[in-house]
Amino acid sequence: MEKRKVSLRIMGKEYTLVTDQTEEQLSRITGYVDRRMRELSILTRANEGMIPLLTCMTLAEELISSQNENKRLVRELAIMQDQLHMKKESPDN
Repeated sequence: MEKRKVSLRIMGKEYTLVTDQTEEQLSRITGYVDRRMRELSILTRANEGMIPLLTCMTLAEELISSQNENKRLVRELAIMQDQLHMKKESPDN
């Protein structure tokens, strides 16, 4: 997909960037970031300049937590596959 210039609106401000993401991806990302920034703005009552940093930190925390959960699930799946493989090879079957 070729890159193009797009305008996004987050927290009432317009941003222009160059991207190759689809309209659907941009809409989901922009909506999520806008929603999280608005939530943090209400919850923390931080000044406007701090909201982007707080949002970045919150999203990074979510990402790392999701990555850790994914790693845990991959390990759990590998253990279950090993157990299944050993059960199939067992002479008792």
